[in-house]
Amino acid sequence: EWDELNKHHKPKLRGSRKALAIDVRARLLAPTIPYALCHGNPVNVLAVSDVESTTHMLARDWGITHRSDLLRQLYTLLRSGHRAEYTRLREHCADRSWATARIELLNKTADRDTDAWEERWRIRRLLDNDRGLSSVDFGAWDFVRAALLTRTGAALGWLSEDEAWDTLALVNRALSLSYSSWNEVWVAFRVTRWLWAAEGDAQSAANDLHDRNRGEFLLGKNGLWTAIPWDAPYPAPRFLLLDALREMDALRLLSPSAWEDASTWERELDAQTRTRAPMSIGGKPIVQ
Repeated sequence: EWDELNKHHKPKLRGSRKALAIDVRARLLAPTIPYALCHGNPVNVLAVSDVESTTHMLARDWGITHRSDLLRQLYTLLRSGHRAEYTRLREHCADRSWATARIELLNKTADRDTDAWEERWRIRRLLDNDRGLSSVDFGAWDFVRAALLTRTGAALGWLSEDEAWDTLALVNRALSLSYSSWNEVWVAFRVTRWLWAAEGDAQSAANDLHDRNRGEFLLGKNGLWTAIPWDAPYPAPRFLLLDALREMDALRLLSPSAWEDASTWERELDAQTRTRAPMSIGGKPIVQ
């Protein structure tokens, strides 16, 4: 099984692994690598190996069938994603009486309702602090998936090349404000993916094996992330995604209470949004 996973995750790399260390575009593409390994995409080129299957994947798994869908989903992942839901659930679980009552309620429908079963499973994992859930930053799960969508959106022509590279710069900025190494990113991504999947023991074991293998290709001695310095420079983001969303009248601002609880990255994104949003929803003009 390990050998099969080695074949599945074999990187498609243009040029040498050593050259990744000084390739700015490879640095920008670094957050796309976990899914590039699974999908057989070139890890250091902004492309996909199979446009047709990528189109089907976006429609099936994300409900994305055109540019506006893609832009809105990217915005959701960068603004809040699953991390907002899981952070709220973790805060609720700090109150044991709430958790106990919630489990009792979910027990009534969990045998026939998948959502109830999954929520109960997550609550139990949080109560046990399984895999360090009490302290993990869930953001990597959202940001790495945003990188995946950026690659695929560019390949399908729903993002211009300029927009795609700039959105990858946004993803890298979000990661750099949230973590201090590729290893931290991978641990957070892997644990949050496991929490999201909410599967039984047998399937969890299979997914753990899959991610241990994928992790070797990322962070092992000859790993791709190992070859790309965490602090390697990349262009500062221009937030072109927000410009596109402004044209769709799709910008949203954090409420004062949400801003208080927001991460450094979420506050930065909100600040950039305010310079573009109409004054009617709380935007402010750019000071020249």
